[in-house]
Amino acid sequence: MAIDCSLKCSKGVLISFNLFFWMSGCVFLVLGIWVILDPTKTHIFHLTATDGVPLDFVLYLAYFLIVIGCVIIFGGFCGCCGSLYERRSLLIAYFVFLFLLLCAELAVAIVTLVYREEFLKGLEGRLMNRFKEHYGQDSNIFTQAIDQAQFRFNCCGILSDNDYATTKWKNESVGISNRSRVNVPVTCCILANPDVEESWQHPQAKDETACQDTEYERHRLARHKKGCLEDLKTWFKEDTMILIGLGIGIAFLHILGMIFSISLCRNLGDARR
Repeated sequence: MAIDCSLKCSKGVLISFNLFFWMSGCVFLVLGIWVILDPTKTHIFHLTATDGVPLDFVLYLAYFLIVIGCVIIFGGFCGCCGSLYERRSLLIAYFVFLFLLLCAELAVAIVTLVYREEFLKGLEGRLMNRFKEHYGQDSNIFTQAIDQAQFRFNCCGILSDNDYATTKWKNESVGISNRSRVNVPVTCCILANPDVEESWQHPQAKDETACQDTEYERHRLARHKKGCLEDLKTWFKEDTMILIGLGIGIAFLHILGMIFSISLCRNLGDARR
C-alpha cells in the first residue's frame, strides 16, 4: 500500500514537472522566434561583433533556441509517456536526455559569460575604425546598425556627435549641394516621430536646421550629444545576462527532472518486486 502511494506520488510529481518543462521549451521557442522577427537585436549586434564572429551569429543563435525549444517539448512528451505507462526504458531515456540538455545549456551559459568580455574588449577601437570608414557607404548593414542604435539609445556617434567630423560620410559630402550642410545623420536629431517603431528608417527631425547647425548653442537642444558606446555596452551586458540566467535557470529545472525520473524508476522497481 505504501509502495503504491509512493508510486502514485512520484508519477504525479513528474507529470506536474513536465508541465513546467514544456513551458520552458515554449520560452526558448518564443525567444528564438522573437529574435528572428525583431531586427533590432540583429542590427545592433553587428556593432559588437568581432572579426572572427559571423554577422549572422544572432540568427544562428535564434535557430538554436528554436531547436532547443522543440527538443524540450518532445522530451517532455517522452517523460509524460514514461510516467503514465510506467515504462522504465522511457524514463531512463528521459533522464539521459535531461542530462545532455543540462550539459549543453551550462556550456552555452559558461561560454557566453566568458566570451562576452572578449566581445567588449577593444570595442571602442573597432567601432571607431569601422565608423570612420564604413558609415554611410551605400546604406550598408553597419550604417543601419548605427542609425538604429542612435534612435534606440538617443545618442549620436560612438563617443560624441563630434565623431562625424572625421568620417568619410562627412568629408566626402563636402561640395555636394544638399549634403555639405549635413553635419550629423537625422537619427542624431531630436525626432518629431520618436514613438514610431521604424522611424529610424525614415526619421523626421523636430528642427533639422538647428540640429545641423555647427554652433553648440544652436544645436544643443535639437541634437543628441552623448555617444552610443556606453549604452551599447550596457545593452550587450543585459541581453547576454538574460541568456545566461535563462540557461542556468532551465538547467536547474532539468536537475529536478532528473531527480524525479530516478525516483519514479526506483518506485517502479520496488512495485514490481
